[in-house]
Amino acid sequence: MNDIHLIQEIERYLDGEMGLPEKEAFEALLRNDPAIGRQVAEHRQLLQQMRANALRKDFRSRLDAIHAKAEFPTPSRTETPVVPIRNRRRLWLNLAAAACIALVTSLATVAVMQNAARNSSSAQYEDVRRVLSSMQQSQNALIRDIKGKNAAPANPGTYGGTCFAISRNGYMVTNYHVVAGADSIYIQNNKGEAFKAVSVFEDVSSDLAVLRIADSAFRSAPLPYSLKQTTVRPGEEVFSMGFPRDEIVYGKGYISAQTGFNGDTVAYQVAIPVNPGNSGAPLLDADGEVIGIIRGKQSSSDGIAFAVKSGHLRRLLDELPKDKFSRKDLKQKNQLSGLNRVEQLKKLEDFVYMVKVYN
Repeated sequence: MNDIHLIQEIERYLDGEMGLPEKEAFEALLRNDPAIGRQVAEHRQLLQQMRANALRKDFRSRLDAIHAKAEFPTPSRTETPVVPIRNRRRLWLNLAAAACIALVTSLATVAVMQNAARNSSSAQYEDVRRVLSSMQQSQNALIRDIKGKNAAPANPGTYGGTCFAISRNGYMVTNYHVVAGADSIYIQNNKGEAFKAVSVFEDVSSDLAVLRIADSAFRSAPLPYSLKQTTVRPGEEVFSMGFPRDEIVYGKGYISAQTGFNGDTVAYQVAIPVNPGNSGAPLLDADGEVIGIIRGKQSSSDGIAFAVKSGHLRRLLDELPKDKFSRKDLKQKNQLSGLNRVEQLKKLEDFVYMVKVYN
């Protein structure tokens, strides 16, 4: 969008004129483009300053109007000025009104400026994809896929994240911001095997993307987990596995709120450690059912993360072509229930992949 249109959209967003789907899409754009996020913050502060300035101007104009209405007799050089009782009463009423206006305006100005200060220092959302560079060479830089036909590029890529299997025939889910603008995508399992993948479905509003392994002959073992269908309550224990580095990493925590950043009803707030590279990682409950997908974190506080709810993922998967995506894979009996955590992780790690994006 051009600059004028962008400013118009920012003003509509700040004024609360966007509908829910439009607001969610715009907030996804903010997460994916830090430059636009900074522009929104600057525009919000500008509007607050303009409102405070308008209050001050209004206060001055009210005072001027009061002074104009006040009846002050012009004293002569030879006589002592005498203010009639009626006029003196009116004068005191006008001064009292001016004082009230001054107090209200001052309090309003202070409130606006305090709100601006809170907004400028408030917690900001941060996605957790990993920025790769030549200094972050993978320990499996020359990996190949199972049949040895494809090799992942030797350079480390542009961005990294995590995905996990949602079917036996090569469908994976990750975050949209991980693969946005990708020229090519490779996924790599914990054994160092690499597979070329393509994005087949993207939902910007929920920040989810469905990938498919390019090799149509790909098949995996039956999925050991299912998508949880019931609501998860605050306090429930959860865990995750992802790739903040070239080795799969386990994290443990609990649900801290049933809404995400800024009250986002599509996501949970989770008390769990996440780092760049955890974007797209599965979030599971104690029984090993998938309850969400790690999406981002609160940049000003450690251990506060956000995850898209599995119910939204289920609705998204219902939109995929039924002749290509097998929904029955996610309806199989959960094989992780009843196992201790070590055994759960051992089964789970074969279905969680590192994502490498090349722009």
